[in-house]
Amino acid sequence: MKEREKFGSRLGFILVSAGCAVGLGNVWKFPYVCGKNGGAIFILIYLAFLIVMGYPIMVSEFSVGRASRSSCATSFKVLEKEGTHWHNYGYFGMLGNYMLMMFWAVIAIIAAFVIC
Repeated sequence: MKEREKFGSRLGFILVSAGCAVGLGNVWKFPYVCGKNGGAIFILIYLAFLIVMGYPIMVSEFSVGRASRSSCATSFKVLEKEGTHWHNYGYFGMLGNYMLMMFWAVIAIIAAFVIC
């Protein structure tokens, strides 16, 4: 089996994760919504929800990835016990990836037309 690539340092991993987490919605829409709906209190509520909802999901994804050392599609197959159906959750992960890819493709096409 081929050796999987790994990050060279923890800082590199954190920078890549932060770059992926800052989506286009946060860059384009967040400042507009923040200014329109009350400024600082909106940011505080946003951060609270980000911590309460985002952190447990992020930790879960990291632990599944670390334990399985495989892709999103096969990670649950690697970790599931005999006779269980946890591998079905891998399909949800793949569906989410495809939906994100479709969203970003449309945004990229729109941005290309706006720039030209």
